[in-house]
Amino acid sequence: MLQYNVRDILADPRIVITVEETLDLPSVSFGKEEIPIVQPPVVQGKIRNVEGNVLEFQGVVRLTVKMPCSRCMTDVEVPLSPAFSQRFIPAEALGQAEADEEAEVFSEYRLDLADFVTNEIRLGIPMKVLCREDCKGLCPKCGHDLNEGPCGCDLREEDPRLEVLRSLLQNKDRD
Repeated sequence: MLQYNVRDILADPRIVITVEETLDLPSVSFGKEEIPIVQPPVVQGKIRNVEGNVLEFQGVVRLTVKMPCSRCMTDVEVPLSPAFSQRFIPAEALGQAEADEEAEVFSEYRLDLADFVTNEIRLGIPMKVLCREDCKGLCPKCGHDLNEGPCGCDLREEDPRLEVLRSLLQNKDRD
């Protein structure tokens, strides 16, 4: 799964490895929760030799996840397609290649992209998902889904600090 022998591409920079694979990944962990994947991730990209011993993987992963709406908690299918670019350096060439702080290290001519792609999926997950732009959310008192209609709760918030002013107005009305 997403492992490539890159011996030939390191020897001949003209070689390009085309990546096109579907991952068997039922869910992805995001913090403490598991986010179910509805449409399996499809990874597409290319691995190129860009600087002698430095490889670059550029691509995109397309998938659909199921997440709750941030306002009403209804499940929403969210299509994702994060694009990425990452450099890789063989462990054997660390002393010879220039220091590249953003490059990942691999060994034995085996480039394993599974962890990198899974991390890119995590980075592509939105922090806030809405079932629709005008989602009204849940009633803060009874929990009714306000998209289905009003619940009848009195949602006026009364600030106790204004009680003195309210009593003054009531006294003025009586006079």
